[in-house]
Amino acid sequence: MRPARWPSGGAIAALCGFVALTVLPGVASAGSARDYLNAPIDTWMTFYNLGYSTLVTPEDGMDLTSSVRTNVLSQSVVVTRTMDYGGRTGGITLILPYRHLAVSSGGFGASNQGVSDVGFLWQINLFGGPALTREQFRSFVPKPFASFHLTVTTPLGQYQPENPLNPSANRWMFNPTVNYSYTPDRGWTWLEVYLSTRVFTSNADYRVGGVSTLTQKPLFIVEGHASRNLDPALWVSADVYYNVGGETSIDGASQRNAADTVRLGVGMGVSAWRGGDVMLNYNRVVAKPAGQPDAQAILLTIRQVW
Repeated sequence: MRPARWPSGGAIAALCGFVALTVLPGVASAGSARDYLNAPIDTWMTFYNLGYSTLVTPEDGMDLTSSVRTNVLSQSVVVTRTMDYGGRTGGITLILPYRHLAVSSGGFGASNQGVSDVGFLWQINLFGGPALTREQFRSFVPKPFASFHLTVTTPLGQYQPENPLNPSANRWMFNPTVNYSYTPDRGWTWLEVYLSTRVFTSNADYRVGGVSTLTQKPLFIVEGHASRNLDPALWVSADVYYNVGGETSIDGASQRNAADTVRLGVGMGVSAWRGGDVMLNYNRVVAKPAGQPDAQAILLTIRQVW
């Protein structure tokens, strides 16, 4: 019988970071700039997100370690105020996340849950998204646009220093993103590119296995998304992600886990009520490097505009 080995604390922490990067809802995801910036100014928007994602890391190919399965149930309340910045749409956002994490490998398992890293988002349209009143927005025809987003997450979530599985990363993260969204047919088809980097401060209270500090180098991300509405309430999408960098170190010892990967995904979504106030999305990774996790996610979003 194959001996099952539980992954190290560093491996679990890296895997949980990979979960957040690849399958959990984030700012730089297909259509996210349109959610926040193709909206009338001087309004409040509240989003409730309920997501469930699974990742299965393959066995190591040497018959030494079992596969690792990670399940993440995530919830978040996202509150945005849209504003007029010199004739362009902008917004300020508060992100309140909660996560339940569970990892299993062979006969071993662990779980944790709690408030994740509370975040803030500031964003502004660069062109193509003029500041429109509610009345003007009703007749606005979608067109190509670009925008800038800056997300900052804080170490304010639940964190247990000796537990490798935590809802919070116990550090600050700064994530600037620039996107370009092109539509050739007034919003029925979208071709989008997102360029972003993530810069992390150190976690100086990482005490898994008797160590003290976890650091991570900047991570660079390029995303491409193509989506097509089959009718006003149903759409399909194809996605590509390229990640590079992001290597972690524990007490100065490199974990040799820098990213240099391309992943391809497909998805579909449906607007269930009132033209977009309730949306359901499903995404799945269909191509990836050998040894990287298989991943799929489903996300329910409820939006209220005030």
